[in-house]
Amino acid sequence: MEKHLTRNELFSTLLKKAKNPFTTIEQKNDIRRILMESTTMRGMNHIFLLKCHFDENPIFNISKKEAIHQANLAIKENNTDVFYYLYLLCKDNFPSRARNYLRLACTYGKKEAYLEMGRLKKEGILFEKNIEEAFKNYKIAADCNLKEGYFGMLLIASEKQDYELEQQIYEEARKKGIELPGIIK
Repeated sequence: MEKHLTRNELFSTLLKKAKNPFTTIEQKNDIRRILMESTTMRGMNHIFLLKCHFDENPIFNISKKEAIHQANLAIKENNTDVFYYLYLLCKDNFPSRARNYLRLACTYGKKEAYLEMGRLKKEGILFEKNIEEAFKNYKIAADCNLKEGYFGMLLIASEKQDYELEQQIYEEARKKGIELPGIIK
């Protein structure tokens, strides 16, 4: 009797096969077709293909049009990771949509979205400049163990010339095993 694979096992097996240098082009095309059309992986396959659009060395070359199609399929499968990637797809041409997608990505707890929201609010890009809100978003990203979140908070504290806050951020990161650039007095 054959063992039935779970969604995760099937997805993992397909990716391992696609990454294998001995996999033929025909096999890769079959894997790509399965990933593009399957509706049994709760959108993980669509998110993976969507990420391929942004990768420098993707396993599969995905056009922007295909990426948008994969995003729509992921939404139909209720995969909320899609909103951050929709933000990335829209940020250059559709700023209003991009803002909404980034807000949704934050609502659903995508840690990279908090980091990006912090950067945008700090610089006043797409959103009104708001240093306090930027700091809060960096803090959430840091709480998700993103080193860049600590770095963003450290930059804001440095710009405010708040040495005590810098020290506090530095120590908090160090407790989590994250090394940041030193503090200059």
